[in-house]
Amino acid sequence: MAIQLILAPLTGGKRDALTLASAFAAAEPLKAHVRALFVRPDLTETLPFFGDDIAPTIAAEIVDTAREAADAASASAQASLNAAAAAAEFETVENAAPGPTASFVEMKGHFTDCIVRASQLSDLIVFGPLKEGDRPGFTEAFEAALIKTRCPVLLGSEAEHGSFARVAIGWNGSAESSHAVSAALPYLVRARSVQILTVQNTSNGGGDVEALQAYLRVHGVEAGVIRVDAQTRTVGDVLLETALANEADLLVIGGYGHSRLREWFSGGVTRRILSQATLPLFLVH
Repeated sequence: MAIQLILAPLTGGKRDALTLASAFAAAEPLKAHVRALFVRPDLTETLPFFGDDIAPTIAAEIVDTAREAADAASASAQASLNAAAAAAEFETVENAAPGPTASFVEMKGHFTDCIVRASQLSDLIVFGPLKEGDRPGFTEAFEAALIKTRCPVLLGSEAEHGSFARVAIGWNGSAESSHAVSAALPYLVRARSVQILTVQNTSNGGGDVEALQAYLRVHGVEAGVIRVDAQTRTVGDVLLETALANEADLLVIGGYGHSRLREWFSGGVTRRILSQATLPLFLVH
């Protein structure tokens, strides 16, 4: 799978800088295009929540205030894109074009729905790091992008962004794990080191690691294997902790359904690691 169009949802807030840093780090080795997406709320969907008795003058004030806030957020998002593109030495263009380039686009509607629609013609979606206490809408958009689309999702980190030189693969032998590996091939073939992480004492027994090594070898990738005993920890915690301990720059993982994903992100250790955001995650449902 080629990765040439990378979607980066922006909100006009401080998080945008981290989202864009991750997006350009993902785009640089592939000379890909970064499309920054700002979702403008549809004000006609907001007014009914104020009831039928709201005075027309008050309704107009609400609409004007919301429009001004959206205008300011859009301008901030576009400024963040311009600054990040300049720092990455990417050309900013009006429409998507072969990279290394970047463009800015607006959609109107519900934040999550617009991201899902935009992802249909994207190769990778990039989110900034998740935080404890995030607004529900942002977490909802991340989960929807991962669960409802066929597009891989890169969850960025607050750590300094470099090339993905050391990549870890969370492997359980499932079709979803295979999909994650094939989707991440553009990064795996460019990595200096690739490690396959398998968790022992689980129902799948770590899958056929030798078959994965043979598949990667055909693509010119020599991968080592790290087998870890889960003990009492969740699989998600084991994979994240092991990848961090081995100084991976990126963790590739697939094979987690919706309920398992929610459990993983709500776990204490994983929540702490995600809030520290020290490791980008390449996720495929």
